[in-house]
Amino acid sequence: MLRRLFHISLIVTASLSLTGFRMPVKSDGRDKLLYDVRGAFVTARPDISQSLVIATDMLVDEAIRSTLRPTILTRTIIVIRIDKTLHVPLLVGSRHEARVTVQAVAVGDGEPVAEGSFSASIYLFGKEDGDQALAQKIASRIVSEFKLDGPRHSTLASALWE
Repeated sequence: MLRRLFHISLIVTASLSLTGFRMPVKSDGRDKLLYDVRGAFVTARPDISQSLVIATDMLVDEAIRSTLRPTILTRTIIVIRIDKTLHVPLLVGSRHEARVTVQAVAVGDGEPVAEGSFSASIYLFGKEDGDQALAQKIASRIVSEFKLDGPRHSTLASALWE
């Protein structure tokens, strides 16, 4: 019995001492990818909803206008291309998805300095406007990636993710 108590106390002591241990964060170059975004241009194919393109453009432009950088960074314009959208009606509600490609282009010489793509998806219970909600999701991701100061529409899931 005493031996078992000793083992349990040893494990608890070791666990408590290890909970205070933290590995230093390895610099992954995220600060190198920080830009002074001067504008955004949203494009899409003709079969993509025009209201999705306009709403995304307005939300990203609003975030860009409200961002002030304290240091001098590479000035860029971001080109946002909505490649594909999908609307899936479900038994209860619907799911809206979009595939987006974002390219940062240097203002000085017009050369692309970074490019990436991501998928955004939302689930709506009612008959709300899916384009507006999907535009908010796309803009929120871009605001987060480029560290822009803009209105972030957070949810419980995104609050836990950040």
